[in-house]
Amino acid sequence: MTNFLMGKGYWDYIEGDLAEAPEIPEENATAAQIKAFKEWNQGARKVLHWLSLSISNSILGHIQDAMLPKEAWDSLVKLFAVNTKARKL
Repeated sequence: MTNFLMGKGYWDYIEGDLAEAPEIPEENATAAQIKAFKEWNQGARKVLHWLSLSISNSILGHIQDAMLPKEAWDSLVKLFAVNTKARKL
């Protein structure tokens, strides 16, 4: 999945400048700020969609509440990074 996201140009949503949503003021937001937020939101939703498609339904519950792609990624890393003897078998 890492290579897929890197190849599509979306790895920054996991590790990089786009891991957090751009700040947008509640009042007097400029058109550029609104556009940047909409573009970020669309990219983040793509990454979350791709992550959810790449895992089985039994694991989907671990990322279903994630609001950011990085949160979903970190949940999956935590889930699969366990290096116990049972996991190795």
